Amino acid sequence: MKEILNDLEKLGFYSYEPPSLVPLIKALQLKNSSVWLTEGKYLISDVINRNISSEADEFMDKNQENGNNLIYLYKPWPLYRCFSLDKEDLYEYPPLIFEDDYLCYHFKKHSINVENADEYEDSDGNLHLFTNVGDFLICPAKFRSSFISNHLKWQTVITRIISMINSILHKSGSHEKIYALWEKDEEQIIVTLLDWSLFNLLNSNKNLKEEFLPQPIEKYFPNIEICEQ
Repeated sequence: MKEILNDLEKLGFYSYEPPSLVPLIKALQLKNSSVWLTEGKYLISDVINRNISSEADEFMDKNQENGNNLIYLYKPWPLYRCFSLDKEDLYEYPPLIFEDDYLCYHFKKHSINVENADEYEDSDGNLHLFTNVGDFLICPAKFRSSFISNHLKWQTVITRIISMINSILHKSGSHEKIYALWEKDEEQIIVTLLDWSLFNLLNSNKNLKEEFLPQPIEKYFPNIEICEQ
């Protein structure tokens, strides 16, 4: 695990994180043998408690449970690489995607200023997400039917929203894309933002668990394309 973390660092995996927190992030990843740290409790080693930056030390003081060597993360880590998206919420109101501060950080980094995001239904019953950077079909009418399962509706919308984000990033000149990692439960999906070199490194490492490897959203939900044909 230490080798893969060092290789990731060389390719800029931690470049968006506050530099003072990177040693803490890597220590937690190494301690828990995982690149991805989702919200929840994590074991920490006594070694990192007082041998880290003052910023990281302050974070641990606020988030460590008293005396039991556990730290609680309220969002997936690394914060600027790993995101938890609620499929149900985004189905109910797609513009919510632009309210994630950590995700929108990457838009601002590429001078993408998304304004006036709203949804509307066209004359055929298709749901669109309209912004100043484009008009995107988010949910075809046939997937809004009461005869379609909620799970399939949510998959359709999250697939199209992630494709929308990737399209916006690509047009801005970014070489990064959103990839699916895994579904935490029926409502939540964990995704990550990576360029090709990071994506390739993670997928070529045989020591990482296959279920936690990044995948293109179209591959993660292959039946969505079939359903739309």
